[in-house]
Amino acid sequence: MRDYVKRLPPGARPEGDIGVWPLVDAERWLKARVPAVFAPVAGSWALLVAVVASYVLTSGWSGAASGGTDWQGYPATVLLAALPFWYRFLPVPTVPAALLVAGNAAISWASTDTLDQRAKIGHLLELAVAAWALTGAGLRLRARRRQRALVLATAGQRRYALPGRVPESDGYRGFRQFYLGLALCLTGVAILADGLVASLSVPDGTPAYNAIGQQTTALLLFVAGTTVYGWGHVAFRAARRLHDESQPALGVGVRIGADGYHWLYPDALTTSARPLIAYFPKGRDTVHEARFLGTSSAYGPDDGHYDIDPRSEPFEAVLYGVPCEGAEIAVEYAVIERSAYAAQERTHAAVTVAALLPRRRHGFGPWQPADGAVRDATRRDRIREEERAERQREVRREARQRQQDTKSAARPRTGQGGRSRPTRSGRPKRWDGGGSGCGGGAAGCGSGGGHGGGHSCGGHGCGGHGCGGH
Repeated sequence: MRDYVKRLPPGARPEGDIGVWPLVDAERWLKARVPAVFAPVAGSWALLVAVVASYVLTSGWSGAASGGTDWQGYPATVLLAALPFWYRFLPVPTVPAALLVAGNAAISWASTDTLDQRAKIGHLLELAVAAWALTGAGLRLRARRRQRALVLATAGQRRYALPGRVPESDGYRGFRQFYLGLALCLTGVAILADGLVASLSVPDGTPAYNAIGQQTTALLLFVAGTTVYGWGHVAFRAARRLHDESQPALGVGVRIGADGYHWLYPDALTTSARPLIAYFPKGRDTVHEARFLGTSSAYGPDDGHYDIDPRSEPFEAVLYGVPCEGAEIAVEYAVIERSAYAAQERTHAAVTVAALLPRRRHGFGPWQPADGAVRDATRRDRIREEERAERQREVRREARQRQQDTKSAARPRTGQGGRSRPTRSGRPKRWDGGGSGCGGGAAGCGSGGGHGGGHSCGGHGCGGHGCGGH
């Protein structure tokens, strides 16, 4: 059984004093975020709805009037479709993409017939989408810089190496997304090239080739492929920055939600502090026994060495890295390892690496710190109950084993043919001297002894006059 320790033992802290995150600075860090309407999740959904509406109004990019396919406007169409997804995961390339979409929408609006009001409205909506994406991406990048500067100012100039046995996430972070996105993009290029070759191969004087099917399929593959590829690339670079450089360190609190998300707090003691940012560690992102810290005799509840419910209150941890959107961090904390068969509890330092997520809804309410002495006494009572229950189960197993052994010993042994063999009673028979032979009567076989004279079973035999009582 593994429990989270409320306060970090001294051995879990890096050498030297680490900075603390004052509540005032943490609130300033929260205020540096982008407004909720431009948040990654909310902003991407708003962009997706607007992009779909603009496609409906402009009827896509097919050259319906000429019966052919529009190739010149295809790149801008792909970028327009990718904007909601790039805005969610890739704010940096969103800026040039939004500028290209805005330029293409302005040209299309100016060249559209004034009688086609529906298409003009669609192009105006494209301009609005590009402006929204450009504004939101710029604000998000600015918020990252501000939050990074605030954390570095709070942490000071000292930098620390990551704890020992920290999971090397740069060896696997983003690899699957990287190769999957690359495969999707290459497939889209092949499909689009097939349509382009077919369009260029049409002889003069014949109807133009309609490659709308290839363009649609390639567009879906390009949007998904570029998003997944860029997502993996960004995640890998964030992991490399964490592992390749010395990092600032701060004392923080960590609280786990019912959905499994871990939330950073300014500390583990201030009940009025708000959650800052979340991460979601996976199995390979955590080493639970990174370093041995001590046994139950080394710490006491008065030192904060007691287990807590991490869903009810935060526990103390050391944060390595700069917390901001898109960054990867390392978190070190203490856990207690318990066993019903061990006399002492063992405390280890655990280390987790994870990418920070732009999540805002946590669902936490106010919390109150638990009483360490009460939790320690309750936990010890629970351990004693588990040990008592285990002893009772062992006694019952031994009793059942004795009953089975007794039944096996009392069961009669069987001979050939399944018939029970009676046990011998009295004095055993002697075959090397006198006594009765086969028949056992006065005139029976073997009355004279096996080695001496007289009638034996080898004389007249049991089938003759020997055993019958001659």
